[in-house]
Amino acid sequence: MERIERLAGHLRPSAPLLLDALSSKRVSGDNSMDAIRQCFPSLLSKSGVPAPAYFDGPGGSQTPSVVANAMARVMTSGISNRGGGYPASDKADKIVTEFREAVADLLDAPSPKGVIFGRSWTSLCYDMARNLSRGWKAGDGVMVTNLDHDSNIRPWVQAVERCKGVQLTTVKFDPKTGRLDPEIFRKSLQENAEKKIKTRLVALTGASNILGTRPDIKAIASIAHQYGALVWVDAVHLTPHAVVSMKDLNVDFLGCSSYKWFGPHAGVLAVKPQILEKIPNDRLRPMKDYPHPDRFEFGTLPFEILAGITAAIEFIAAIETLLASPASSSSFMMTRRERIVRSMTLVQEHEKQMRLYAEKLLSSIPQVLLHACKAPVRTPTIYFSVKGVPSKQVFSKLAGMGVYVGAGHFYAMDAAVFIDY
Repeated sequence: MERIERLAGHLRPSAPLLLDALSSKRVSGDNSMDAIRQCFPSLLSKSGVPAPAYFDGPGGSQTPSVVANAMARVMTSGISNRGGGYPASDKADKIVTEFREAVADLLDAPSPKGVIFGRSWTSLCYDMARNLSRGWKAGDGVMVTNLDHDSNIRPWVQAVERCKGVQLTTVKFDPKTGRLDPEIFRKSLQENAEKKIKTRLVALTGASNILGTRPDIKAIASIAHQYGALVWVDAVHLTPHAVVSMKDLNVDFLGCSSYKWFGPHAGVLAVKPQILEKIPNDRLRPMKDYPHPDRFEFGTLPFEILAGITAAIEFIAAIETLLASPASSSSFMMTRRERIVRSMTLVQEHEKQMRLYAEKLLSSIPQVLLHACKAPVRTPTIYFSVKGVPSKQVFSKLAGMGVYVGAGHFYAMDAAVFIDY
């Protein structure tokens, strides 16, 4: 945290910047964290020069060696396409199965059979928007929020524009608090119903990537389902910071980007299997009878990336073991999902303390303006400005000090404009 103290001492009087505590899992000098830090080559000092402090949440997390090694092993140990019935092909089948099971454990999805791999979260949003909108007709409606990343807005907006007579509703958050009230959804859904508009889908974020707001997804999903709408959740910024349970939230779609939680650059989507089997999509003739979710994944899958994602999830599950007392052996009796919950609970509490400490120091600088998120539950994300100094100049100065932060709207364009940054 000495970099934060230096930031408080040197930052001077900008469009907002973002400070994200999880980006590197770079923590204080507590020796209990050394075992975790040693897993990340990018966090180790080189030739006596301290590694940078990676606080750029939108840039993704750093990557532990186990993930890179898992990917390299797949690429160098003999691999083939699936379904061949010989060892190299069987290995490919095993990698895909393990990937789906691991993602289902991470997200507590209803079934591995609903887990889909995507090149990115944005590509998954566009693919599913095209597929789902095939069944939309005049009198239907879609609901989005202005708190979201644009990848969870534009695909739905553009899908609506292609469907004659389909209505779009935008639910807005409170710019003073950053909160997204579930009752606003109820009001908007009821207004649609009174206008004879059948809301087919409610798309919203699990956590704002600029303010850190974590909407009450469970309550919103319950309300949306009362009106017959499907619920689509962008958990890209939520998954690295919290215990996620698709089952508990009772949402229909939930996805994220693996590079936000130590994995390679890719996207994953979990869907309730009974919903997935009803979604139409274009596919090649040989894929006509492919099972779910294979028919939503085109071409040969990148097996090395799938293996990297599985390794990243295994690493998350191991965090609690790395932090445990040497005498503790309870982890060996737990399922992977139980270890993930335990690990992410520790992560969540540690990040909260980091955020509070960083906010305290930043608040001590008169010319720093914190775009406060007053939501009761939030991620360790701080959005701030420095009066009179362009954001590019601020983050360039910080980069020179070895503190990497992001600057701008981070694709949450509607939210940034709404809070008048």
